[in-house]
Amino acid sequence: MLSTEKITNAFKAICEEAERLKNQDDPDQLQAGLSMIVSIAKHQNDIRNSANGSCTAHSKKQQ
Repeated sequence: MLSTEKITNAFKAICEEAERLKNQDDPDQLQAGLSMIVSIAKHQNDIRNSANGSCTAHSKKQQ
């Protein structure tokens, strides 16, 4: 189970990303931001500063 701090930080990150996107006119930036929000929600952690490819959960085979 995740710590309360990680979940709190994830919600904060989601809110920050959503606020940033509210005034976004560029569709590509909007899609990238929405993708980030979905990733944060799925990981339940603020992953915005993680290196690309650092999450191994997506590389596991579905069984």
